[in-house]
Amino acid sequence: MSAGALVVMGVGWGVWATAFKDDTRELRASETCNEGIFSANVEPLERLISPDSSFTSDWSREATDSSLLLTCVNSTDDASVTMTAELKDGSIDEWRSQLKTVDNADASHFDVGTEAVVWGRQAAVYVECKPQSAGSSHTSGMDSPYLSILVRAGGSAAEEKTDKQQQDLAHLASRMFFEAQLQTGCREDFVAPSGPPRLAK
Repeated sequence: MSAGALVVMGVGWGVWATAFKDDTRELRASETCNEGIFSANVEPLERLISPDSSFTSDWSREATDSSLLLTCVNSTDDASVTMTAELKDGSIDEWRSQLKTVDNADASHFDVGTEAVVWGRQAAVYVECKPQSAGSSHTSGMDSPYLSILVRAGGSAAEEKTDKQQQDLAHLASRMFFEAQLQTGCREDFVAPSGPPRLAK
């Protein structure tokens, strides 16, 4: 076989190997947007986005005396999971009206907060904010403060809905809810979930 043929074969093999390389990797909680959210279990996030070398994670916290917005974005080139927790003023009916894309026939509920629902590629939690002490929960001037948690999967994350993917979205929503409770003081006796929440129609 000629040297030229060997070079061509070598280049072809390199291209084939690159195309089929498995770049997925195991995440550590310390690599995520907020280690506390994922310290108990990072596997739900791993299953949803299949982290690889392109994985990035960003955390932001915007707070005033009368508002709080927490945002956690974990993504790769192909998938993303965006998690938000926002302190708002209003009723549960107003919160429900904001979730216009909920397909009730396709939705499952889970036992977190006052009301929690997962559907399609999203999970949401509502809970009344009852601060343990005045001034500790960014609720100044609010009549009916509540926490609104929303988790959205994008790209290839949860492309096809399965029970496991729905449970993973619900689990991440419950962990984001726990972090928001810690940062707002909305409820003194809240206990972090030890595992994935149970879904029910």
